[in-house]
Amino acid sequence: MLLNIYYDDLRRLLLRYLLRSAALGYVLWAIPSHAEEMVASPVAEVEQAAPSEPVASYSREQSTLKNDAYKQFIKLQVSLAAGTKNSLGLSSYEQAHAHYCALAGESRDPDAQFAMGWFYSMGKGVGVNHDIAARFFSLAAIQGHRDAREWLDKEPGNAELAVLPACMHKQGNSAAEVLFRKRGPIYQLVKKHAPVYGVDVDFAMAVIAVESGFNPKATSRKKAQGLMQLLPDTQARFHVKDAYDPEQNIKGGLSYLRWLITYFKGDVELVAAAYNAGENAVQRHQGIPPYPETRDYVKRIAHYYKKKHHEVKQRSAMQQAEMVPAAS
Repeated sequence: MLLNIYYDDLRRLLLRYLLRSAALGYVLWAIPSHAEEMVASPVAEVEQAAPSEPVASYSREQSTLKNDAYKQFIKLQVSLAAGTKNSLGLSSYEQAHAHYCALAGESRDPDAQFAMGWFYSMGKGVGVNHDIAARFFSLAAIQGHRDAREWLDKEPGNAELAVLPACMHKQGNSAAEVLFRKRGPIYQLVKKHAPVYGVDVDFAMAVIAVESGFNPKATSRKKAQGLMQLLPDTQARFHVKDAYDPEQNIKGGLSYLRWLITYFKGDVELVAAAYNAGENAVQRHQGIPPYPETRDYVKRIAHYYKKKHHEVKQRSAMQQAEMVPAAS
């Protein structure tokens, strides 16, 4: 009896201080109201925005049918901390890291990607590396993993600076490449709207990858918001009412890109520089401004988008915006 009471107290303590929001995510998933909450989530809204095209997104129901990796991960954390047996036969965080790294690399399972993010964020089985943690949370979030999105919002690391462990090299070195291949909900929105605004889908994807790492809730120190990091002035300029709404944000960002493409006659480097530093700065310096941040930004865009020139459509960005308002 005393042993059971001790174990219950230990489990509660571990769930509170060790599992934190991961445990909370599992509880929310397990209760019936979770389905209603998902309707209001950004990814759910994105999936509803393009019903005509199948979206390779992730759902808890599909995960339950295919595997129980997420549930096992929650139980595994308790067992490793308490020194008890677990169904995976793992006795250390190092073994757990190897197990989930192989799973994330072979099947690209979002639960395994989330687990890897947790290991690197908490320093369990590996040294703390917030950049790698952010990359793994980003990979899982792209597939709609809700807890990964929540952890990504709090993670101080930079996903673009991360070098994935050897077991993940087959996936490529960027969240952008994974999203292109997975054809996730953000890609579907860009594919739907970019042609209307006369913007190359790949160019828009490159901007999203560099601006926010595909995090719809991203907010910068300068108050830039959402997937394409729209500043308040840009939101007002292109009629975006809610910059954290993925579809509105993408439409507003496409409007601005279209305007810049027309203004700079399709010069991709100048368009990228202007998107980062503003068109006035590019004009004033008669080229890419000498700001380290902007020069680095242009290089990062070029990493994803290889073209030097973007086709210029006759119709202006503002005319496109009038045809398809940025605000839903």
